[in-house]
Amino acid sequence: MTQAATELNQSRTPPESTRSRYGWLLGRELTILLSGFMLYRFVRLVVKDEIDRAFVNSKTIVDWERALGIFNEVHLQSTIVGSDPVVWSLNRYYFFAHFIASAAFLTWLYVRHFDHYGRVRRVMFGVTFVALAVHVLFPLAPPRWFPDMGFVDTLQTYGPKIYDSETITNTANQIAAMPSLHVAWALIGAWAVVKASTSQWRWIAIAHPVIMTAAVVLTANHWWLDVFAATALVVIVIAVDLPIQHRLELRKFRRATPRVAANTE
Repeated sequence: MTQAATELNQSRTPPESTRSRYGWLLGRELTILLSGFMLYRFVRLVVKDEIDRAFVNSKTIVDWERALGIFNEVHLQSTIVGSDPVVWSLNRYYFFAHFIASAAFLTWLYVRHFDHYGRVRRVMFGVTFVALAVHVLFPLAPPRWFPDMGFVDTLQTYGPKIYDSETITNTANQIAAMPSLHVAWALIGAWAVVKASTSQWRWIAIAHPVIMTAAVVLTANHWWLDVFAATALVVIVIAVDLPIQHRLELRKFRRATPRVAANTE
């Protein structure tokens, strides 16, 4: 076969990674994600009725924050309560952006930056399941359950009243606050976009965890320590995953080397 014919044939053949990712690999990924989501929902419900423990743990969190000089969530919330547009926006960002944004960046990675997808998915699963273990061991009531401290439950006061829904009530664990998975997933999404994209606009993705942090704190759904714990957990899991990624890349290189050598013969 002439060189011209070879180049023409290669131009008509989709790259191997493109062909395979939409075949059985896509089915495998959907199965993994669905199984992970079902396990996520199940584990979150294990301690949903540990209300007394959750209140005791929240008092401990308040004591820790006061000792650190960061117990200012009530004051910060008071600056936005009364501003209907701000509260309306933060409530909806808290509720809708958590899953929608996460699904969007995973889909984007899978379609546009497949080489980065595997690592991001591993980090997201690692962070989530460590967080779930903490949720079981350390149930924590959210600030909005403490009106005596001055907190306002903005979801109930301004809407959407998601916890009035029987479906949400039966599936959500409202005492799974430490660490905040809202913030953790937002951080992973921003990290993934900045790492995978080469666009000069990729840094805008950092706004997502910033806005999500504002949303979870100002709506009284999380304490500051929930946010800090989520941030630390994401950093730790990314660091732990780094040698795994290096080994996988080395294995991929070794597998590709014989094929490259054969094509040059």
